[in-house]
Amino acid sequence: MRLRSARCPWGWLALWGLLFWPLAQATEPQVVCASISPFAFEQQGGYRGYAYELGQEVMRRLGYGGQIRVLPLARANRTVQTEANVIGLWVGRIPEREQTVHWLHPILRDAFSVYTLKGQPTAATLEEARRIGLLGANIGAANAIAAQRQGLTRLELINSDDANGRKLLVGRLQGWISVEAAVNYFIRLHGLPDNPFVKGLKLSDYQAWVVASLETDPAIRAQWQTTLAAMEADGSLQRLAERYGVLR
Repeated sequence: MRLRSARCPWGWLALWGLLFWPLAQATEPQVVCASISPFAFEQQGGYRGYAYELGQEVMRRLGYGGQIRVLPLARANRTVQTEANVIGLWVGRIPEREQTVHWLHPILRDAFSVYTLKGQPTAATLEEARRIGLLGANIGAANAIAAQRQGLTRLELINSDDANGRKLLVGRLQGWISVEAAVNYFIRLHGLPDNPFVKGLKLSDYQAWVVASLETDPAIRAQWQTTLAAMEADGSLQRLAERYGVLR
């Protein structure tokens, strides 16, 4: 009898684990990342990028079993702003979004400027930016909002920031509204021997943050904040930023 009593608690613990393991697994949040270089991009059948790899490392440290969903920028932002239990690996922090998510940790500090091609009309002033022609920005993105705040309405809005750079190179756009990190990465990605772009008018400062949807368990938010702070302290975030030319 004593032998059975000694073994019984372990049996109950095993049974408890089997019953409640699915519930524990269900608390893992959906993790989404917007597909814009250098934050997340497809390469050789998989995804890479500053925010994507940052998310992978947090998930590894927290023991997650799920995968990161890479979505078009506007859809990724909408998902974390409207659905429950979602982590967004990077969202631009602007006044229009301030109350729509929980802001967990800053991962980029940069600025939106109007880039033009060398030898072509520049956009050093707001008036020049209004005159030069069509400007490239992104659907549902902070760069488009920054432009519209300044009265720049001749915009072509698409999902691909890389396409904006390519269109500017071939003359289908006259300006590209972007952050320095994205422009520098474009130059590296396409192996351009010299910088073909001229940095013009700064439209606004810009920060990107890891965020959580409003209806995310406070415990999950705390885990992500603690893990990101640890990555800040051990240099992981800075090393990733340097790999992708991101300003912090």
